[in-house]
Amino acid sequence: MTGAGYEVVWPLARNHYLSTLEEDPVISDPVVMSTAMASSDTSPSPSRPAATGRDLAARALRAGCTQRRRSELLGVSARTVRTPDPSVLSAGTPSTARTLRRVAIAAVALAAFFVFRLLYGLSREFFFEDPTQIFLMGLRWYATGDWPYFGPDVTWTESEIPGALQPLLVGLPLAIAPVPEAPYVFLNLVSVAGLALFARYITARLPQLPRWLVWGWLMTLPWTLEFSTHVLNPSYLLAPVLVFFIGFFEALPTFRLGKVPVPMAFLMMGAALGWVMQIHLSWPLLLPYVALAWASGFPRGPRSVALNTVAAVAGLLLFGSLLVPTFVVYGIGSGSGGTLRNLRPHWVSPYEVLSTVARLFSFASLEIWRFIATDDGKRTMFLLRHLWMVPLTIVVWAAGVWQPFWMLREWFRTQSPHAGWQTLRWLVAGSVALVYVSFWFVLEPPQAHSFYVLAPVAFMFAAYCWTFVDSPRWRRIAGAVLAANVAFHIGQAWIHAPEKSIFRNREVVAAAIRTKQPQLFAHRRGFAIDGGPSSLQDPSRPYDAPRDVQLSNTRLTMGPRSVALWSFTLRNDNPRVAFRDVLYQTHYRDANGQVVRQRNDRIKDIFQPGAVATLEVNDGRVTTPFASATIEVLAAEALLPLE
Repeated sequence: MTGAGYEVVWPLARNHYLSTLEEDPVISDPVVMSTAMASSDTSPSPSRPAATGRDLAARALRAGCTQRRRSELLGVSARTVRTPDPSVLSAGTPSTARTLRRVAIAAVALAAFFVFRLLYGLSREFFFEDPTQIFLMGLRWYATGDWPYFGPDVTWTESEIPGALQPLLVGLPLAIAPVPEAPYVFLNLVSVAGLALFARYITARLPQLPRWLVWGWLMTLPWTLEFSTHVLNPSYLLAPVLVFFIGFFEALPTFRLGKVPVPMAFLMMGAALGWVMQIHLSWPLLLPYVALAWASGFPRGPRSVALNTVAAVAGLLLFGSLLVPTFVVYGIGSGSGGTLRNLRPHWVSPYEVLSTVARLFSFASLEIWRFIATDDGKRTMFLLRHLWMVPLTIVVWAAGVWQPFWMLREWFRTQSPHAGWQTLRWLVAGSVALVYVSFWFVLEPPQAHSFYVLAPVAFMFAAYCWTFVDSPRWRRIAGAVLAANVAFHIGQAWIHAPEKSIFRNREVVAAAIRTKQPQLFAHRRGFAIDGGPSSLQDPSRPYDAPRDVQLSNTRLTMGPRSVALWSFTLRNDNPRVAFRDVLYQTHYRDANGQVVRQRNDRIKDIFQPGAVATLEVNDGRVTTPFASATIEVLAAEALLPLE
């Protein structure tokens, strides 16, 4: 038995410790090698002696080799090899105390990752339209008990994804613990479990990689933080697609480690596919991977192919069965929720191939710029107002820019000591081609999150790339960059939480849950099928948002880099109606009174009757010269007020 946390002692030679597999190029016995490959990520030590025949025989002994094989390795007669005393054989096994200590350290680390990710997710913008709508789906099911036939909205075509899974993923945690944070806790439990499973799979495939690096990297990647910690529908994709690609790698002979039976691998792929189908329209991107894995089973015979097919279908039905009520009630046509309107063949520039490569590799990189804010004006003011964040931002941003270029360079490397490298290279190329071709058939313009389901391919490729540079020096650099990345995200969460998170107006969300009145919080979009009222329709509560919501003391200040900063006092004059998502419009006019720039945006908060708030809004960069500017309220969503 070999391990990296301790050395195995040859029972017949005192004070003789074995070296690891990496130091023993002479090892060729398949049984010995397979046992040694189970070791973890400890780096080889150059101070240890090269393996001797006695070392190899000891490994053979631990692997359960025959007496004859041990004698061959020792170079002596088989009759002279005696089986040592069992008490001596157990001398190299880890003590119970050491095992418990390692388990405790792992548990503490996993808990720390969970808490970090949960708090980060809770700090993200909650009153923005998309997280509001996802949360509202679950809240409405919890409040009314009506079966949710449809899930996330597709705003490009005003359609809805069929299936009950998304509302249930938000609503069931509310049913268990009716507090606003419940869906966040559930989502982060699921995503941490998925990431932990994939991290273990990577370290099993590439055991020489340091575990702290693999786990720390996956748990703190900007993409896995932004899209798996707070309630957006892409956040519910990460865990199932990680399971999907573990199943895919295990089903493909080139990558198979034997961690799960092949039929179980197909069951995993089917279950993940049934989940993703109800969350995001990118699910067809997974079908070619299922087909490739299925075709790879042909050499094993028709019985194996049939078993894999049954397993995949069974997995698909595990979550896919939630689609059945939708199609039974609405039929096949209407039950699609209008999602077929998203199919629209058109030409896509070949330039998008390069863009797709960069976006795919960014999933595994420390890409932070897009997540700081939605435009350059807001990013500029964020950094200028929090100068202590600038050094961290520069370090993490530079690493995030460098990583995709480095991964692209490594793609051209043709030799690797690790099995599957050549296949993985072409898998990455095929994934890029698949995404590019898919853009030819959909209405939505190319965006990274539209193929987030392929992120595990980038994760695996990045892990292989690291094996080419792994060294003590690069581990120190990686550790420093990861620490800067964690510090950056802690700082970002600390800054954003009071301004944008659920805690900005938690009492309203808590009251909507407690009283089971979704209209205290928001309304579903107008095109939502069976989504309940899309606006407040209470004759006893008349309202006119442009009249009721007043702006006073307006002032425009031009900040650095021509950033327009509006400050004003907002007052809700309606005594019986609350408002949220106040839509304002700004006009910038030249000396002749002609509009040279016009913008619209929403104030993402809820204002109760009589509320008065002093606010500042960042209207982005205004580079066109202007002589005067105005701001006015166009609309707002009316809500039931807190009593």
